[in-house]
Amino acid sequence: MKIVTICNYPDQENFNAMCIVWGNQIRKYCKNIEVEVLTEKNLPMPVKKSFDYNNIKISIKQRKENKFKFNRTISEKAQHNIFFKMYNLCNLNEPYIFIDADAFLLTNIDDLITAANDKPFIAVDHEKIPKHCAHIPYKFLNTGMMVVSDPTFLDFDKKIDILKRDRTFRYPGTDQSLVNSYVKEMNYDYSHELVGFGWNHCAGYTKFVDGDKAFCYGLGEEYLIKLNHYWHEFKPWNVQCPIYNQALKQNFRDKT
Repeated sequence: MKIVTICNYPDQENFNAMCIVWGNQIRKYCKNIEVEVLTEKNLPMPVKKSFDYNNIKISIKQRKENKFKFNRTISEKAQHNIFFKMYNLCNLNEPYIFIDADAFLLTNIDDLITAANDKPFIAVDHEKIPKHCAHIPYKFLNTGMMVVSDPTFLDFDKKIDILKRDRTFRYPGTDQSLVNSYVKEMNYDYSHELVGFGWNHCAGYTKFVDGDKAFCYGLGEEYLIKLNHYWHEFKPWNVQCPIYNQALKQNFRDKT
């Protein structure tokens, strides 16, 4: 089983530093696991050098031609998430763990490897985040981390068929909405007792206590964070992530 991410960020210092941290953290805790980055174009040089140093494979992939125009106002981000991210993930032919490039690993992945033996697909419910999704009455998974032990499980064409039928994103997100519609359509239980909120935690509610050790803080319960996800406005430069700040200093600021 390998680790996979998508890396199509702007060539900017903050995003470059974030991707470098992603690779460093993966290699820190997964020394002998294959890691592959899927990208639509050549990566910025600082990121490429760091990935090469960490023995992370870089694969340039094509976007699937979109012949389905269900909404004239669909954003470029949505187009990318469906026809590059989702399409290419659905077409991988070996087991993998997907970890978003804006999610930092803080521990080993033994729990994920063990859980992968039990189900073809595992994900984590989205946390109830104030001002984002706390008001949503139903559960839905967050696609920032997915354990795909059977790569045939995620069928791209079936997801598109559901989208064609619904002609809208029924759940929060774009590729995330497609996956949620897909698993709910088949009444599939994607949860696993070893893979809880700590494996896909919102970084805006994180308290670092010792190096990489961190706990959920401010959501009503405390648990150890294993994967800190810096989605939306909770990017590492906005929440003053100590791991990111250290990498920014080492890779960019000390050289100016």
